[in-house]
Amino acid sequence: GSHLGCDRITALNILASDGTLTPPVFNDPALEALQERGFEHEAEYLDHLETQGSSILRLDPEDYSDRAIEATVDAMRSGVSAIAQPTLKHDRWFGRADVLLKVDTPSSLGGWSYEVVDTKLSSNTRAATILQLCMYSELLGELQGLVPEQMHVVVPGTEFEPETYRVTEYVAYYRYVKKDLEGSIEDFQSASRQTPYPDPVEQCGMCRWWTVCNETWRKDDHLSFVADMSKSQRTQLGEWEV
Repeated sequence: GSHLGCDRITALNILASDGTLTPPVFNDPALEALQERGFEHEAEYLDHLETQGSSILRLDPEDYSDRAIEATVDAMRSGVSAIAQPTLKHDRWFGRADVLLKVDTPSSLGGWSYEVVDTKLSSNTRAATILQLCMYSELLGELQGLVPEQMHVVVPGTEFEPETYRVTEYVAYYRYVKKDLEGSIEDFQSASRQTPYPDPVEQCGMCRWWTVCNETWRKDDHLSFVADMSKSQRTQLGEWEV
């Protein structure tokens, strides 16, 4: 999702993942409060499932080892009604979904399979959420031998009734973005790991790398500091080498 808003994030995250670059400390009380509310919403949804008679297996949210993947597969094979914080992995792709829900569709697990549910606070489902769900669904499909038919989002104020999306309707878009991301990673690696120049975008307000990019803009006296100047105007002035 972050790659959609800014390709520079991809490069910086690669440098952070291999220890070349240390991310700055990003303290935002409002964002922390939002994250805490997100955790509460997920917990409320799980409580709702239990009141409906579902048996829930809660996996360790802090475990990112191979044991977490094995625990997820074991839980799926057991046929439990719902799995919280499952770990999904295939090849280079890794994800931690919110919930897997059991459905009566046969798979390599037996007479059942699972579908992905994500709990979100936003009432409007964004493209990044759909891409995230598609990735989880693809990884889940590798583990159960069947790509799930549907994926779901649960938002507050809906009595926990999910918004349901058919995976096949979005998978082509997901594969396009996935291929673009993989291409960006390969380009970054082949270009001596040179990060793209930062372009101010809407995502900057929630990005941990903002202070790094802002230092570059201040040093360059970037046109984004001109009041009320639009991106198209900055682009045109850039073409004129202003």
